[in-house]
Amino acid sequence: MRMGSGPGVGWPDDTELGPFDPADREPGGRRGRKGLGWPRGDKGDLSEMSVDDGRGDSNLTAEPLADAVSAPSSEETPERVRQAIARVSRETMRPVDPLQAVDAGESGAKTTIATGSGTPGVRPERRADSVGGEYPVRESEVQVAISAASDGVADTPIARAARAAIVARSGGAPWPKPSSCRVITIANQKGGVGKTTTAVNMAASLSMHGAKVLVVDLDPQGNASTALDIDHHAGVTSVYNVLVDGQPLASVIKQVAGYPELYCAPAAIDLAGAEIELVPLVARESRLSRALSAYDASNLDYIFIDCPPSLGLLTVNALVAAPEVLIPIQCEYYALEGLEQLLRTVELVRSHLNPDLTISTILLTMYDSRTRLASQVADEVREHFGNVVLTSVIPRSVRVSEAPSYGQSVMTYDPGSTGALAYLEAAQELAQRNAAPAAS
Repeated sequence: MRMGSGPGVGWPDDTELGPFDPADREPGGRRGRKGLGWPRGDKGDLSEMSVDDGRGDSNLTAEPLADAVSAPSSEETPERVRQAIARVSRETMRPVDPLQAVDAGESGAKTTIATGSGTPGVRPERRADSVGGEYPVRESEVQVAISAASDGVADTPIARAARAAIVARSGGAPWPKPSSCRVITIANQKGGVGKTTTAVNMAASLSMHGAKVLVVDLDPQGNASTALDIDHHAGVTSVYNVLVDGQPLASVIKQVAGYPELYCAPAAIDLAGAEIELVPLVARESRLSRALSAYDASNLDYIFIDCPPSLGLLTVNALVAAPEVLIPIQCEYYALEGLEQLLRTVELVRSHLNPDLTISTILLTMYDSRTRLASQVADEVREHFGNVVLTSVIPRSVRVSEAPSYGQSVMTYDPGSTGALAYLEAAQELAQRNAAPAAS
């Protein structure tokens, strides 16, 4: 609604405004000079005002508006209404400098606006709100403001994650390397416990710290190949051709982009039929072991074999090919039930096919510190397996789950996340055990 320029509406003209005379003030307390504030109630100034409603019709009557805006006397105005008008006037008409103290009304309480650019060493105690009131300023706000002003770097969760990401991306000092290549099978017949996630992120962490790592994807789903951004569609030469057709392992290995020392032998969907096709073959349990023996692994430090969630021929091939087993255990009750069957399978393979097989590492994954069950499962696993269990625990992390959809490990997707830092610590702990793997 646009208001016309009749007398008494809006600000006065410079020619009409002269020095203010207190005699001009009316008994009600309002200034009586024409042009200041609303018009005097005893004059018909509003009759000259035109009102435009936006439709081009400016012949609306102004009498209801005059009745609505004629200010009552102070005796008729409630006290709370006059206080509210006074607060709004202070906030809208007077500029406020956030670095200076402002008066909070007639109470005399002094408030300070807390800003990050305030004077170091000054502790603001109250903060003004948008309607003239005030509320206490938390101590943490003060500390962050003072820290940001004095040091230039705020100690916040985001800042800590950024610093951790810089350290993780830079790689850091090389970790101890084994005297010979360590072949580690990551197995657990229960699905969804973090086998592929562990294989990919442990390999990426070790590669970022100077180790040369090969990931052998033995899962027909090809999740490890997806996480490392390796093409593994149907028809691509993969581990299937190594197991069934007898092709050399070196012919299927591909380098992972972004990691100069990380390699992957992908798995295609054809590997799903290998369980059946291996049955009539000679030495069906040792096909992968023979392929690894024929491959020159002298330039490698680690070989991780990612197993499918089953105890079929593919998993048995992985257990025969490696002297070490890494078991990821989800911190839930069902994971403990499935662990017993896996231990029996490991014992059978050790007795008949691979006498050097040992359970060298157990990693607790998907740990939820909010539940008592997770801590109980962790305690029972540590009590039963002792030093075989890594001290590092992998918490539940959304970033770890999101990383494969971008064809990355969490070490490059979000190196400052809790999941990335946990896998970094677990990989470092694994590297420290290069002297002598723990026996089961």
